[in-house]
Amino acid sequence: MPADQAPLLSLRDWTVLQRRAEGAGPLLAGVDLELRPGAWVAVAGANGSGKSSLLTSLAQAGSPLACRSALLPQDPDDQFVAPTVAGELALGRDKAGLCLPEGFGLEGLGGCDPRLLSAGQKQRLALAVALGQQPNVLLCDEPTALQDDEQAGWVLDRLDDWRHRTGGALLTATCDPREALRADHLVVLDGGRVAAAGDPRTVLADPAWARLFGTDPEPGARGPAAPGARQTGDAGEVVLALRGVGCRFGERPGFAAVDLDLPAGSRLGVWGPNGCGKSTLLAACAGARRPDSGDVRLCGRRLYGRGALDLDHGLALLAPQFPEYLFSCSTVRQEIAVDPSLAASGAADLLRRLGLPDDTLDRHPRDLSSGQKRRLALGLVLLSGRRLLLLDEPTVALDGPGRRLVADLLRGLDEKTTVVVASHDRRFLEAVGCRVVGLASTGLRPATDTP
Repeated sequence: MPADQAPLLSLRDWTVLQRRAEGAGPLLAGVDLELRPGAWVAVAGANGSGKSSLLTSLAQAGSPLACRSALLPQDPDDQFVAPTVAGELALGRDKAGLCLPEGFGLEGLGGCDPRLLSAGQKQRLALAVALGQQPNVLLCDEPTALQDDEQAGWVLDRLDDWRHRTGGALLTATCDPREALRADHLVVLDGGRVAAAGDPRTVLADPAWARLFGTDPEPGARGPAAPGARQTGDAGEVVLALRGVGCRFGERPGFAAVDLDLPAGSRLGVWGPNGCGKSTLLAACAGARRPDSGDVRLCGRRLYGRGALDLDHGLALLAPQFPEYLFSCSTVRQEIAVDPSLAASGAADLLRRLGLPDDTLDRHPRDLSSGQKRRLALGLVLLSGRRLLLLDEPTVALDGPGRRLVADLLRGLDEKTTVVVASHDRRFLEAVGCRVVGLASTGLRPATDTP
């Protein structure tokens, strides 16, 4: 794009205030940022640094961004309003010429409820909807966080092609170095302020900022058990047993014939591409989704004997892919108090273990940053002392320190705790000592090849 074109956005010493019970305070302060046609600017920073706040503030009415813009939120469910995928795509578009966009992995899903798609499919649908609005500026909050490696590369290529073809500008928030290095310019936020800016390779060469992305946790032995762990039972007992478990996704085939025995202390990683059913399998193991076929047993107890849900067993706990699904209280303090053992060990101490600020206790959990929400949800599950812990994509949108923190929490579990982790990230699964299996339509198999 010609360098002399007027910028689509020019922020100089921009400040955004946030109102809280104790009074207004700066959410963003003194931000300088310029966005020209055809440019790609990536915004990085630790969890809670203000990345998502910057994008959502620019997407609101009355923001300094006066041209047409579209926001791709980190949680796609925040965007969906129509009952079908086709209905979502039709919003604001010419319905007469509407067809499902090719290459988004949504073919054959036009009549499906968007909320029942896999997380990666939801994110690609949200991207298709945003691009269909023909924006001048596309604001993308962690656009590849919910994608497997192949789809993440496809999304980045699609965004790059879009800005070069249309002259539109990209502003993306990210914790992914692959995405940061694709941008023309990288801005690092720290505490709501710009701490560094420049060519992505130059910025990331500085160790102070490279650690934001970090590396995969080093493989290591389990550490000391978490205080207050309340394990009981024989270490050789089978905690989770599946026989012929199968689940359909609406009218679509899903997976079938899943057989599994997990003794106490097992660490299992379930790996596979978007849409293969990893989240559904974990929900079935937790008592939150009755399988369409087969048998699920926790510590010898058969689940779903009386209905579609079975959540009162007290044996397993699921940390969902979208952490908001776990929250039910109006403050973080109240969320912690739901579990008496966590409350007894001290809420402030729990926050320190999770790397969360002291003022988090009296905030609404849904008002935290995405990374902070995930840390809280994982802490509530990993420190619960349940026999079986189920983690669904635990590293999504976490910075480097956050990934290492999750690994340390896993290593600190009681040796009898059984853990199942579903993730696109095979490297992380291996680093935390999981035996990795792939999920395919015909069940689980050794993850020697892509399922």
